[in-house]
Amino acid sequence: MSNFTTLSRLLGCFSLVAVLTLAPPRTRAQQNVLVTVDVPNATETDCNDINVFGVVVGFYADSSAVDHGFALVKGTFGFINFPHATATLAYGINDKNEIVGWYTDFEKITHGFLLSGGTFTSIDYPGGTLTNIWSINNAGEMVGTYTDSSGVYHGFTDVGGTFTSFDAPNSVLTEMTGINNKGHIVGIFDDSETVSEHGFELINGKFHQINAPGATVTASDRINDSDEIVGLWGTSTSGPFSGYTRVGTTFTTVMYPGSTETRVRGLNNAGTLVGRYTDTNGVIHGYMGTP
Repeated sequence: MSNFTTLSRLLGCFSLVAVLTLAPPRTRAQQNVLVTVDVPNATETDCNDINVFGVVVGFYADSSAVDHGFALVKGTFGFINFPHATATLAYGINDKNEIVGWYTDFEKITHGFLLSGGTFTSIDYPGGTLTNIWSINNAGEMVGTYTDSSGVYHGFTDVGGTFTSFDAPNSVLTEMTGINNKGHIVGIFDDSETVSEHGFELINGKFHQINAPGATVTASDRINDSDEIVGLWGTSTSGPFSGYTRVGTTFTTVMYPGSTETRVRGLNNAGTLVGRYTDTNGVIHGYMGTP
């Protein structure tokens, strides 16, 4: 699958078939263990999100170290390249097969994008110097990150074209990375005292900090409709990192077997995880499944 037209047709056909044949979500016990996902001939593959139909989105680096987005649909890869971009990274997908992420133009400026119904839309936070779109829910509500003219990172929501900036309390950096269909949001922030990285959840306007037990660094990347949260944690800002799931207040570490580092990037409502791991040769692979 070498071009966007093919991907558009692939997702469109899959959406129709999936609506007609979708079975109830499988339980964790019925699903497979973690399996590697590698784009053919890629030097790095990152899986970032997965929807209810099992469509996985992410990005890969080619032999020239150029990043391209991809969607994996029933074992078939379709590729995502924003027109005239020098790099494209897909980060989020909803159950309507709408895909979000960011791309870099020839002036080296990073913009967010939405791919919906075969059409790309560029998204920039008003006045921002960089825009990343991390996640989109079924209502089309998006969350992401932008930098201001001083280079400071802020989180934001985009609801029907209305942008709202958000900064975690006492933070020097904030990123909004996940939103579920209830409008509950997760993200990352660095505090102003120790500049340590923490996760957070924002539920019905109430802010809660998230720290994995014993961690110096905690990132919260996604939240599903059961409010299960996934991300990564580590005891050093330089890594290595381990993935985690959090159900209620219980954290469970996730490590791809034999890996030196594992990050959980996304999950769907059936509890299927996606992410990336590093092997003993230092090569980064994508993965999906359940631990």
